[in-house]
Amino acid sequence: MTIDHFITYFLIVFIATISPGPSMLLVLNHGVNHGIGKSIFSGAGNVLGNLLMALASITGLGIVLATSGMVFNCIKWLGILYLAVLGLMMILRPVSDDSSVKYDSNRPNSRKGSRLFLDGFVIAIGNPKGILFFTALFPQFIDVKNSSAINFLIIFITLAIVAFGCYMLYAVSGVKLNRLLSLKSFRKAFNRVIGSFLIGSGMMMAFSKK
Repeated sequence: MTIDHFITYFLIVFIATISPGPSMLLVLNHGVNHGIGKSIFSGAGNVLGNLLMALASITGLGIVLATSGMVFNCIKWLGILYLAVLGLMMILRPVSDDSSVKYDSNRPNSRKGSRLFLDGFVIAIGNPKGILFFTALFPQFIDVKNSSAINFLIIFITLAIVAFGCYMLYAVSGVKLNRLLSLKSFRKAFNRVIGSFLIGSGMMMAFSKK
């Protein structure tokens, strides 16, 4: 891969990743309610999900998904269901009366790192269109049959760094936003807005064509 190809690949991945979507709405909420430390767990889950989708696209599974309506729809509807559940949980989750920006594991709205990891992972793999994106992207920058292991490492490591970096930028934004949402009523309204957007994202997936 030449420098020009790498820069182009980096910019495409960065723009696709930094754009607002279910994953970024999720981590924005995690930043507000759980802080940067715990958002790292959901960031790790999100990166793993993206890497698995990228690997699937390179090994040919992406083509199977693109051509198999049943497999595609199964993953699609599982993702829609998870988005709906997450959205409802954010809307109904109790909000702490503590208006400080401290994050305590004993707070009512605090969640375990393993659960946050699962949220990030499932959101990443729950949209099969992500695999279709990688299936269309990678052939433009790498020859699966003739490329060396170094080229594959560059592709995957760049994806992981960009995905995690963009994810954590949203987490930091959530922490900063938390300082503005010092009142319980504003924090509750924020959770309802993000939860509604996640449910709306699921509905858009449900009504979108393949």
